[in-house]
Amino acid sequence: MGLSPTAVFIRSRVDVLMRTDRSVLYIDRAEPDIVLKAETIWIDSKPYGSPSKIEETSDNLTREHDIYKAISPHRYITKCFGITHDSDGHAIALKLERATKGNLRHIIEETPEPPPIHRRLEMATTLAESILHLHSRGVIWGDISTRNVLVFSDDTIKICDFASSALSQTYPEFGPHTYEPAYCPALPEEQVSELSMMERELYALGSAIYEITEWKFPYSGIDGDIWDIVEAGTIPVIGIENTAGGIIDRCWKFGYDSASAVLGDLTALVKQVPNK
Repeated sequence: MGLSPTAVFIRSRVDVLMRTDRSVLYIDRAEPDIVLKAETIWIDSKPYGSPSKIEETSDNLTREHDIYKAISPHRYITKCFGITHDSDGHAIALKLERATKGNLRHIIEETPEPPPIHRRLEMATTLAESILHLHSRGVIWGDISTRNVLVFSDDTIKICDFASSALSQTYPEFGPHTYEPAYCPALPEEQVSELSMMERELYALGSAIYEITEWKFPYSGIDGDIWDIVEAGTIPVIGIENTAGGIIDRCWKFGYDSASAVLGDLTALVKQVPNK
């Protein structure tokens, strides 16, 4: 069977880049450098697909827009060009900068041969610097992950997705969608619940440094339900040749009290490793 006239029309106007459980990322062919983040596709102020959570989506997009305003501009933060509303005043889409190379996790998965360790350490340092910037603006990311690190045509990396981030006073707690299982502390759930938001954030930063420097997903190759593995206290094995191993281990043992300290150690390490 061929496509319906509606489907043909949608394809003529937009390109869908990604769908998740909660949103769709797409571009309007008239503005190919801008990504729209919404619950469903909107064309000429009309939804194509019934929005099922209008109020929730509006609240989530407004929250993320507020976070972007608090942390922008910054060279390692994806640009947000604004937010659009429907005729009833509900927020329906964020307008974001497009990264032509996609996210860093995709690149890690699709590139078996890793870049030189000096370049990987540079990327980890950039990530730590961007997170330090968030913290300096009163924001705790709450969803550190290489899937939320975008890679641009010049290989610059920038971070994105602040839908569940905390912002001091305005949004003092995380939203409902935070760290993925592989970035959660390897502890029983009741112990994790006793950790501060900053302790969880810095642990997740260690996991991101691991994924970048090891060039593989945490727990890659380990069979079983990832939540069961994490709650059993199992942590990923750090390669003996990983020069960032000490930093990662310290993050996972809650040995840092700030992103600034992590950044300082990474910066010093980059200077020690030959650039070749």
